[in-house]
Amino acid sequence: MDTKEKIETAGTGEKKTTIDWNKQEMVFIVLSILCVVLGPLGGLMYLSGRFSPSLTGYAFMLYPVTGIFIVYCFFSSIVRLFKDWKKHSTKKKLIIVAEISIPIVSMLLFITLFFIPNESHLSFYDKPLLYGCRDRIKSKVDIEAIRDWMRTLDKDDYNSSSHYNSIPPSKQPKSLKVLKHGAVHVLADENGNPKVRSGWGGGLFGHWGYEIGMADMEIPPSDFSHDGEYRLPVEPGVYVWRELP
Repeated sequence: MDTKEKIETAGTGEKKTTIDWNKQEMVFIVLSILCVVLGPLGGLMYLSGRFSPSLTGYAFMLYPVTGIFIVYCFFSSIVRLFKDWKKHSTKKKLIIVAEISIPIVSMLLFITLFFIPNESHLSFYDKPLLYGCRDRIKSKVDIEAIRDWMRTLDKDDYNSSSHYNSIPPSKQPKSLKVLKHGAVHVLADENGNPKVRSGWGGGLFGHWGYEIGMADMEIPPSDFSHDGEYRLPVEPGVYVWRELP
């Protein structure tokens, strides 16, 4: 087991302790694993969908940061491993080898994601984003309160299943406003009952959102055609969707 190296300051006789490299190795391992979870495993997109879908663009910007850190860990670990090979204890050698292995596994995982057959045409970050949105709705939205509000709407507000009527913010219940989305639309479901639809996104990132209807509203299967939607159920009559390219 490595001991802490000590240096003597010039002319004072005081002793200072240098960096505890054992602790540094563990920090590198923890941070590397965290970057794998946030990057290739979709953690950044899940957190964006779960806490603030409007910040998805910033989450995309963090992907290069996690990638750069993983590459840095890889090369710095190789240098530390061979620089003082004979001085390292067996335990420390194994720790550094683990540091080197994590970035390799991360890159292999990231590359593999692009070659796995995907019938839904979703990119590797789409499903984590939708799972985050689903959990956001579960935790923040009072579905029954929204349904009670929809029952107060006039038939003219949702007389069509294809025409989207926008509900201004001043008329939206608090249970909808908490999601901080774009325009809220109301239209009729297959039973002639009202349902609300809204979402986030735009530009390079596409669109995604949710639809809330009565408990007996049918959740249509995902449509994998061009400009179709992938749909992830939240509960009966409620689902989140992702627009396909």
